[in-house]
Amino acid sequence: MRPEAANSSDGRTGSRRLQPEAMNLSDSRKGFDRSGPERAPPGSRRGRGLRVHVRPRWLSALYFRGGGGNALPGDLLRRGRRQPLGQAGTLGVPPSPRSPLMRRLSVPRWMSSWLGGGLAVALGLTGCGPAESPEDFRLAEAEAAVTFEPASGVLFGAFAGKRGTEDHAAALDALERLAERKMDVHRVYAVWDEAQPNKFLLADLERGRIPLLSITAKRQDGSGVSWASIASGAQDAQLKAHALALKGTGKPLFLIFNHEPDMAGTAHGSPAEFAAAFRRLVTVFRQQGVTNVSYSMTLVPYSFQSGAADAFWPGSTYVDWVGADAYNWNGCNPTAGDTWRSLEEAVAPVLSWANVKGKPVMLPEWGSVEDASTAGRKGQWFRDALDTFKRHPEIKVASYFHTTGTCSWWLDSSASSADGFQALGASGYTHATAAAWLQPSTLTGTAPLTVMFDLSGSTGFQSTTGTGNDAWSLDFGDGSAKVTGRGRPTAVQTHRYTVKGTYRASLTVTDWKGVQNSDTRIITVK
Repeated sequence: MRPEAANSSDGRTGSRRLQPEAMNLSDSRKGFDRSGPERAPPGSRRGRGLRVHVRPRWLSALYFRGGGGNALPGDLLRRGRRQPLGQAGTLGVPPSPRSPLMRRLSVPRWMSSWLGGGLAVALGLTGCGPAESPEDFRLAEAEAAVTFEPASGVLFGAFAGKRGTEDHAAALDALERLAERKMDVHRVYAVWDEAQPNKFLLADLERGRIPLLSITAKRQDGSGVSWASIASGAQDAQLKAHALALKGTGKPLFLIFNHEPDMAGTAHGSPAEFAAAFRRLVTVFRQQGVTNVSYSMTLVPYSFQSGAADAFWPGSTYVDWVGADAYNWNGCNPTAGDTWRSLEEAVAPVLSWANVKGKPVMLPEWGSVEDASTAGRKGQWFRDALDTFKRHPEIKVASYFHTTGTCSWWLDSSASSADGFQALGASGYTHATAAAWLQPSTLTGTAPLTVMFDLSGSTGFQSTTGTGNDAWSLDFGDGSAKVTGRGRPTAVQTHRYTVKGTYRASLTVTDWKGVQNSDTRIITVK
């Protein structure tokens, strides 16, 4: 589900980093950890923000006890370079009512450098097309597919539609003010031949959000790209360009390939051709050494209920997350049902299906309309969603669709709706990682320019909005002394810029678990 037309945005923003110390490596043969924040499965290392799950494809030969974390077979170790773990965010725009594609975070050989206990992990290459070699197949078996999942709770995010003359950066800022919190994840929509990272993705990298990037098999001129051509290798040049560009960001992101292929009819090909194209994309990315992308297959919930999802499934070796777009239509779309549905009811099919596959679940889009006959019902729908998230800890990512698509999904469709979403977003359970939130009173003006920076919305892991931080540092970007503090960031810091120029003001917070996050805003003085 997405708006009818693509838009563009000129987001400005700043950088958030997920620290390696905040990661946990846990054996996830069972697909996801149901133990909650206080217990971890055997073989896991409890982390401070996100847990890194190693999927069951790894070989016992890669498990080394004792020694250093770099005890890797030389032929595998040479295939990857260690990179700092960062975080990516994105401002994105849906190109058509049902097109984009999805991505997920697959994690690398450099993970081994974090493991003092000596667990060495190597990522290999997995083939899915005619170019595969025997070595590709061997590496596919040896590969350790890793997902970045919060140790507890939900990574909370949204897509923000534009209103009036605002661009998407302004739309996302407005959404966050409405929600009274910073989003962990931001949904970005892109077409096949759109250069990456696009300006929206770069903007979110600056702000420290994790990008949830969808790429659809449709070109900027409106022409389609067949799944068969992707699977055959005919589109490898474009895939390699995307792979190298996203690898170059050095930050993790979720990738969705051809979002909702089950709603595309036969425009791009058959379900089997979709699955083959998905495998080809992942294979090419791995061949280019991409280790910061996690791959997700996203369908509509009914496909998981009807069994149609099976035909689209690329295989557990290639898919890290199972995604579903869960909506309460309540009659707004004649083909989608005319009854009121809780989020619990909407997600039931995908939860059962993903459980069998042993994969974590994301909701790349979700939303509700109002109930014209019952005031306040949508607001309660959001409050009830928190209970659903807690009952189903396998739901690790939820990105709300704040716009008008087939129906009106705006969060502020009523005061009670906005209040309900604020209550959901304020919960510690929906703060699954640290978040610095820097809100300047203005982004531009003439010298001398006085800017008031509000830091008070910054939040720590599993903490209610505005709490949970132990230390903070604010750099105004003009060479003046940094302002630092302990505990909750001071509500407002005032700074005067006296010289014309462009300045990068950056706030870094360290939460109670030692996890850091940064948010950067560009201040232009004329």
